[in-house]
Amino acid sequence: MKTSAECLACFLRQTVQVGRVCHCSEESQIASVKAVSRLLPEMDTTKSPPQNAYHVYQAIHVAAGIEDPYRELKNESNAQALKLLESLRLEVLCDDVPLLAAARFAIAGNIIDYGAMSNPDIDKALAQSRSSVPVVDHSTAFLARINTLEKGARILYLADNCGEIVYDALLLEGLHKSGFDITVAVKDGPIINDALLEDAYAAGLDKYARIISNGTRCPGTVLDLCSSEFVEIFETADLIISKGQGNFESLSEADRDIVFLLTVKCRVAARHLAELTDTAPGDVPGNGEMAIYFSRAAK
Repeated sequence: MKTSAECLACFLRQTVQVGRVCHCSEESQIASVKAVSRLLPEMDTTKSPPQNAYHVYQAIHVAAGIEDPYRELKNESNAQALKLLESLRLEVLCDDVPLLAAARFAIAGNIIDYGAMSNPDIDKALAQSRSSVPVVDHSTAFLARINTLEKGARILYLADNCGEIVYDALLLEGLHKSGFDITVAVKDGPIINDALLEDAYAAGLDKYARIISNGTRCPGTVLDLCSSEFVEIFETADLIISKGQGNFESLSEADRDIVFLLTVKCRVAARHLAELTDTAPGDVPGNGEMAIYFSRAAK
């Protein structure tokens, strides 16, 4: 997915939001906005929004002197999710299709995205996930693919945000029970509210999977920037499950069969998803709709 004019405006919005979250001085906020504004004229719009966002947040870091502006919110998101985890686990176990129920809760968790949302409502997202039908629904193809995998098959799970990764545990637990060899990839350093190694361990994901860094601070998965270790795992996995909008934006045209589980939170990503799946644009407005998109099923 390429960067659009709307993405450029969004980068400036995100810059202002960082200043507000960190209670930066007016001078620091102005310096950050000016620094990001200088990037925009030379930004390569053929690249994905997450790849360009890396440079945006590096500019904010230098201008404002803030390494991890969302650290407090990330911790709060993880703590809130952990309080809900056991009750959601019971719901999953009582569902007719536990793996799909777990996937719905995992997708609901993707609303916790401070790059796209200033005040995500996880309670509302979880409630909607119990009854809403995904705007793109390849759940049947997803389950069918899972059923074709043999015990020990290698699954690469691309994690996204803090808080969200706790809800991911429900899906990872179900996959682990099926005997799959699971690797969860997180980001290598602070970027927006994306999960890092310590967050994945705090969420207990190591009970179900090996945890690795993808080698980059990009808020997505840009293969050209990722570590060789990660790329090898990506290329040899039997199945890739991609969480979140940033991973979708950066991998939507990758030459792999990928199951994308996401909440669609902007019009640019919504249009791209609609084009890929021959969905009417009006059916995917980008206002927090759930999507289960299996790239193989769309071909």
